[in-house]
Amino acid sequence: MNPITGEVEVQLNGETFTLRFDWNALAAIEEAHGENPNLFTPDVVASVAAIGFKRHHPEMTAERIMEISPPLMPFAQTVQKALQWSYFGLEFIPDEDEDSKKKTSPDRGGFWRLLLRRWRKK
Repeated sequence: MNPITGEVEVQLNGETFTLRFDWNALAAIEEAHGENPNLFTPDVVASVAAIGFKRHHPEMTAERIMEISPPLMPFAQTVQKALQWSYFGLEFIPDEDEDSKKKTSPDRGGFWRLLLRRWRKK
């Protein structure tokens, strides 16, 4: 695992795979799923993960991941962790203060806001 490069190891079917979201992968996710992909929908999380596996494991397609069918929540959390590292690295993700919440529309920030909300719940 490497938070600097955003690499996270994933165990699937007894094998270890490296998930990495470089900038090309992040762009592909936004192109395929928009700013707010629902990472708790099986087909979406499989598609997003396949994009992250493409660099090191191109054989891990969305179809292959759906076939393996790992437990959804732990797998989705691992994908989110890799995405968080890709966007923020090891930096602390600050909570929004009340003033910034009032000034920002709910739609602004898209995917970033979704990531921040989900990671703050932990």
